[in-house]
Amino acid sequence: MDREFKILIADRNRNVRNLLQRELFGGGCQVLLAGEDRELLRLLQDENALDLLILDPDIPSSLSIPDLIRLIHIRRPALPIVIYTFLEDGGNYSELPGVARCLEKGEDLRPLQELVTEVMRK
Repeated sequence: MDREFKILIADRNRNVRNLLQRELFGGGCQVLLAGEDRELLRLLQDENALDLLILDPDIPSSLSIPDLIRLIHIRRPALPIVIYTFLEDGGNYSELPGVARCLEKGEDLRPLQELVTEVMRK
């Protein structure tokens, strides 16, 4: 890679954020963390070179999650968004602009790691 790969993880659960940061940082990525929508939007504004957003739709937000995703897509149209949630709890986010994939949370992080690797190769 010509530059460091940057991932933004937005999840309401600090333990999940930290776990994903440890697992993905080990893969050679710089990982930024957000616990709520204001922090997420600030990081999107501050960071010029984000490659991927991993978003839990249960993140505390003053907007509806579909509206938040649309706003993210308007601000960063080329940024792929991965919805990372318990799918039975979530809505149909895959139809929203910018959403590249929806992945179900679980103990096995391999699907998420494989997706990150796939995005890094593009």
